[in-house]
Amino acid sequence: GVQSLRSRHMTSAQLFSYSYFVFKKSRRYYYISDSDMEECFFNIRFDVEKLALAGYMCDVANDLALENMSDPELLRLMLNTLYALANKKHLDLETIRAAFEFRAACQAGFLPMLDECGVCGCDLASHNLVFDVMNGLVKCERCASVLKEEGLDNDGTADIAVRITPSVLAALRYIAEAPINRYLSFSLPQDEAEILSRFTETYLLSHLEHSFSSLKYYKNIKLNGLDGIDYE
Repeated sequence: GVQSLRSRHMTSAQLFSYSYFVFKKSRRYYYISDSDMEECFFNIRFDVEKLALAGYMCDVANDLALENMSDPELLRLMLNTLYALANKKHLDLETIRAAFEFRAACQAGFLPMLDECGVCGCDLASHNLVFDVMNGLVKCERCASVLKEEGLDNDGTADIAVRITPSVLAALRYIAEAPINRYLSFSLPQDEAEILSRFTETYLLSHLEHSFSSLKYYKNIKLNGLDGIDYE
């Protein structure tokens, strides 16, 4: 009954709110007996791109969360990201999206090997790099080309290779390892930020094995605004 204007829980249950709820269980359903809103991330609602991105992030969280199981790391990730979306005007939306996608993937158990070449073990600081998405490792250009020439790059997993730069790799390391309240505190030049965004989307969706209609909606909004939206 929270959609009713008469409901005292309507505020706590509004979209993108962080609230505490007390539930009572009947034979078939849970009912809200008490609620208290802590934060509503109010500023998100003033920007349709932010609304669309927040909807996508909530879809990802809903996909990763397990029913009847606590996940405080995922909760902290959502709260910090929604706070940044609402209040950090200097942060680019695509950078927020990329960082969220990769951190969510890492916390969900898809943390890749980022410290060295996954084949020869060499340092990756000065190499042209190829990220093996499904195996979760980075290959230096030499190993990637040798394995491809010798036909050894196909180990039965889907062959999804994405070229990245050392700077993008450094950003991925930071996103994966930084304290959750600081994980968005990095910057990249525009061209490398675009590489990061393309990679993190590929990485997350490849491991989840599906995309989201809310992601398509966000991209359409970002590209076309409210005009020209394909709602199908």
